[in-house]
Amino acid sequence: MIAQDRPGYFVSLVFIFLETALTKLVVVVCTMRRPEMLKRCLESLAALEKPDGCSVEIVVVENDVEPRSLAVVEGIRQSRDVQLTYMREPQGGIPFARNAGIRGALALDADWIALIDDDETAGPDWLKTLYATCRDFSADVVSGPVKRDYEISPPKWWPGPSDRSWPTGHELKGAHTNNILMKAQLAADTGPILRFDERLLAGSEDVEFFERAAHIGARIVWADGASVNEAVPISRLQPMRLLSREYMVATSQAQVSRIQRGALIGFIGLLPKALRRTVGGGAMLLVAPFAWLIKRSAGERLFFVGSLKMAKAAGNLLGGFWIRSRYYVSTDGK
Repeated sequence: MIAQDRPGYFVSLVFIFLETALTKLVVVVCTMRRPEMLKRCLESLAALEKPDGCSVEIVVVENDVEPRSLAVVEGIRQSRDVQLTYMREPQGGIPFARNAGIRGALALDADWIALIDDDETAGPDWLKTLYATCRDFSADVVSGPVKRDYEISPPKWWPGPSDRSWPTGHELKGAHTNNILMKAQLAADTGPILRFDERLLAGSEDVEFFERAAHIGARIVWADGASVNEAVPISRLQPMRLLSREYMVATSQAQVSRIQRGALIGFIGLLPKALRRTVGGGAMLLVAPFAWLIKRSAGERLFFVGSLKMAKAAGNLLGGFWIRSRYYVSTDGK
């Protein structure tokens, strides 16, 4: 009987060896009160093509005191062939959620950690392209483009986020968490133990994280073919919401400058930019009513562009005193 079972025993050993020999890629998704968007994101991740010699698992971190999206995660787990881990981080704030995701990925013995936002979807070859770029260019971190799907056309006066585009392999000085793959060693206990700065509750924690990674020698490159699609709902395109976002970005940039350069030097470094924005924005607001009388669209553009400059100037100044934006208190999308 033992002799008959021996072939099956050895086959099991082979499968165990192959499984442990695979390079493990763990995709981390942080979410807060957007179960419908999360479902679309997870469905796209469940359809990912696995890079050769790799296994893929997904970690979902719900940043909430209640498990509002647990049913979505369980539904994907039961209906799709995917390894899926659910975690909940009750302490509110993006860096807390992202650090929980890193811990979850490391607990799964990840070799590489990918991050994508819950309002994004990825094509089947997304992870394969990121991983291939990492290997082809000996990179520690690879970032890719984000293509935005607007629910309505954005206002004409809004410049929109800059569309980053470089040839694949172009070396970067930083990255964002909305589309990256990084070596788990960067965050491991045996490595630099990088974590997101939990003081940066209102944005730019990813900017600071990857600038710090680059500073310690991590090689960050661009993968032009590894794009994701971001759904931009109507609520995010309302004028006051857009102004609030610009203020948030400016405050968080000022806080990053303070962390990196010290309170005084960081503040002084941003002061000329804040003054230019104040003067330019103030002038536009003064001229806007007169331009409106001549041509409404021109007056409207001057008013809102001037308001954007003033919001950024206020953020540059107030962020230096560690005053945070409340942009992320509310959630866009469902």
